[in-house]
Amino acid sequence: MQYSHNASMHLIVDIRSSSSVDSIITRYASNWVDLWKSIHSDDTISYIHFAHQNCPENGKSIIVKSPWHGIKKSLITQHKHEIFRCINFSSYAPYDSKIETISHIFDHANTLYPKVESSWFHNIFKKHFRWNVRNSWTIIVPSLVVWQEAVDMLHIPENKIEIIPYITMNAGKWDRYILNQLSISGPYWLYDGSYGSEANIYGLLHWYQSYQALGWKHLLILMGEATSVELHRTSDLIQKMSLTGSVRIIGTPDTESRESLYTHASGWVYIGAYYASGPRIELARSHKIPLLISNITSLQEYHHWAITIHPNHLGWLGESLKKLEQTYKGDKRKISNEDIMKAYAKIIAIKR
Repeated sequence: MQYSHNASMHLIVDIRSSSSVDSIITRYASNWVDLWKSIHSDDTISYIHFAHQNCPENGKSIIVKSPWHGIKKSLITQHKHEIFRCINFSSYAPYDSKIETISHIFDHANTLYPKVESSWFHNIFKKHFRWNVRNSWTIIVPSLVVWQEAVDMLHIPENKIEIIPYITMNAGKWDRYILNQLSISGPYWLYDGSYGSEANIYGLLHWYQSYQALGWKHLLILMGEATSVELHRTSDLIQKMSLTGSVRIIGTPDTESRESLYTHASGWVYIGAYYASGPRIELARSHKIPLLISNITSLQEYHHWAITIHPNHLGWLGESLKKLEQTYKGDKRKISNEDIMKAYAKIIAIKR
């Protein structure tokens, strides 16, 4: 039985996050909702989120408690002719088991590159991951690489996974004063991601020195959430490499500050061996930032827009950064947002 717009559909969009790093997920979800509403204008939207999170303006706010505290409230109303679906962009398991939920897994970094060496932590994470998979109607992954990892290493049934690429995002509002507040007055390269071994921060810092040796003066801005150990290790590397005045760690700024840093960046850099930064690459494209990325399979869709480099052969990073200054490609993707939303519609519409 197919979903018909003769009956209204209410989509509950899950953006729960305990960390400010997922402000990008909120932005991504908001863009997704705009696209969905542009096609399905009669459908209604609610966001479930924690109290400390801001709710996007294009949906109703439903504040919920942490899954570790209190009893969950039912999200289903008494409207007999309304169909409910949950679109889960969070890393949490589906909130309401009575609602058919479509969950997203953007990468498997927490499984392949764990940040905390603790058996207790890993057991909790695996249990949480199993809940997510078991209670989700369908799992969406952005690429064939992530699909293969899910099937081969995490043993998720093939018939439960669908490959749908990232949507192309629109640029958001930005804070014009943030660069002055951060004392950033010159051009800079932007890194926005994790600080784990998969991201190859050491290689980025080491070969960034070769870029400086060519006489170029761009700063390197490191943005993203890091554990205290990762932050301490990265700060030590910057100091030992005499890069204190050239490399800045700014953590996880708020949404408008992040948008501003993307708006003014000369280029967006990711040279890790495993891509674990979710839709950040689409945020970079929304601001038309030139890309310097690894030539890894999971980023293959973006290679024809970018300057690429092998993550194990970074000797040309300095020259690549130099080329990046003269690079801009605003080409359209091979797959459009319209096609992506059609793929979502097929999954959301099917009734069990």
